[in-house]
Amino acid sequence: MIEFEGYKVADPDALETPAMLVFDACLAHNIAAVCELAGGGANLLVHVKTHKSAAVVQRQLEAGIAGCKCATLKELEMVLQCGAPLAVLAYPLCQRLKAERFVQLARRWAQARVCACASTAEHLELLGAAAAAGARVSVLLDVDVGMHRTGVALGDEAAALYRRMAADPRLEPAGLHAYDGHEHLADPGARAAAAQRHVEALQAFAGRLRGEGLPVPIVVGGGSFSFASFARPDGMYGSPGTTVYWDWGYSRSMPDMPFRFAAAVLTQVVDRYPEQGTVTTDLGYKAICGDPPVADRALLLGYREARLTLQNEEHGVFRWPGTLPAVGSYLLAVPGHVCSTTVRYPGSYLVDADGEIVDYYPHTARDRH
Repeated sequence: MIEFEGYKVADPDALETPAMLVFDACLAHNIAAVCELAGGGANLLVHVKTHKSAAVVQRQLEAGIAGCKCATLKELEMVLQCGAPLAVLAYPLCQRLKAERFVQLARRWAQARVCACASTAEHLELLGAAAAAGARVSVLLDVDVGMHRTGVALGDEAAALYRRMAADPRLEPAGLHAYDGHEHLADPGARAAAAQRHVEALQAFAGRLRGEGLPVPIVVGGGSFSFASFARPDGMYGSPGTTVYWDWGYSRSMPDMPFRFAAAVLTQVVDRYPEQGTVTTDLGYKAICGDPPVADRALLLGYREARLTLQNEEHGVFRWPGTLPAVGSYLLAVPGHVCSTTVRYPGSYLVDADGEIVDYYPHTARDRH
């Protein structure tokens, strides 16, 4: 048995390290907490890119969450197989092959509302061509509210694109989609105020379109920083992602949020250097997120002052305060960014409150295709 800060693993010798673990009680807590903050799961379209797991999707839907947002067609297929009644592919398609596959998925699960996103005339034409003579394709206009990654700015050009969508007999205007991923604000008041500005701008633009007689059925917006603000108004959905597992990065940015670390990587000390004050683990960048700065990629539970200083494909070296752990010691590392950690593993081991492995959750949509 190992135990760090209340996180238990009864028999770590039974798992080959590094291994991704999900702690059942923390996962259940996070799903319930996100629903409470949003005023109910019916106000949420949760982003599944964090966990990529059909088992977790089922738990989210059972909690009353309205539907899912997806980064890839594989994720879209996964959530539809799970019975999601509403699903959004959040990134505009610009390849004919992908557009045709999207249309096939939407028609195969015709009982669900399946929406694409588009922000240019080229996106609309591609989706229309893929629809051909079949049922209309539902499309959300992807709006840029300041991140400048995808989307069209609110204004006349956006309105013209929405009119073009509505006039195309192959397309069905489904509403608006916006992501404010540039607003990483630590102060809760500033965070809420920034989100509210975007909510009001989207509401005003939706009102303009409706005033022209155009349908705007839904507005989907926000991320883990702002989902609660987008979820509360009528006709709007918030889209948290990382909240389901939480991670070290988000916990430092938003210490006021009620979420718990639900995912960690079981790693092991493979060598030690007392004269250097370091230990080497098998937590290489193939085992945990590689996108934050090196020191921010892993938080060791029970040893929060230890810092990752060097990482290779298979090894991670930590500078260690105090007495070094023995070779063979097990450690639990919370990812700095959990979304980019999940894809490194074919699945996660589900751990109960006693530290027992009670299930295995395949990362169903780990592959893009």
